[in-house]
Amino acid sequence: MRPANERMILIFILIIISVGILLSLIGLATPGWNGHSIFSLTKLPAILAITSVLLLIVCIVIIGIILSGSIIHQRLPFIFVSILVVSSLIMLGAFSSFFYSITNYSYSLMVAAFTFTYLSSIIATYWLFGARDSHRMTVISGKHSQPKLDVLT
Repeated sequence: MRPANERMILIFILIIISVGILLSLIGLATPGWNGHSIFSLTKLPAILAITSVLLLIVCIVIIGIILSGSIIHQRLPFIFVSILVVSSLIMLGAFSSFFYSITNYSYSLMVAAFTFTYLSSIIATYWLFGARDSHRMTVISGKHSQPKLDVLT
C-alpha cells in the first residue's frame, strides 16, 4: 500500500490527466478549426493528437496499476512519467504543427489540454523523484542521511 501523501499525489495526477483527455476529445470532436474538423484539414495534427490521447489513456491505466498495487515493478513509475512527458510533447506538436495562427475554440481546448497534461507531467516528475522515495533514507554517517533514489536499479 502506498503512503497517504503519495496516494493523494497520484490521485491528483489522475484527475488532471482525465481533464486533459476530456478537453482533448472535445477539441478533436468539435468543428472549431476555422469551421472545419481537424480530420478534414491535414492528417499530421490529427494523428499527433490521437496518439497523444492514446498515450494519456495508457498513462491512466498505468497509474491505476500503480494505485491498486496489482503489478509491482520497480521501473513502472519511470515508464509512467516517461510516457506522460512524451504525450505532452506530442500534444504540443499536434496543435503547433499546422494551427499556429488559429484562435478558435477547438484550438483553445487543445492548448488547455496540453497545459493540464504538462502540469501533470511536472507533478508526476516530482512524485517520481521526490515523494515516492522520501520515506527510505540511506545513512551515510552517524549524523547525516541522504535520500535513496534507486529509480533505475
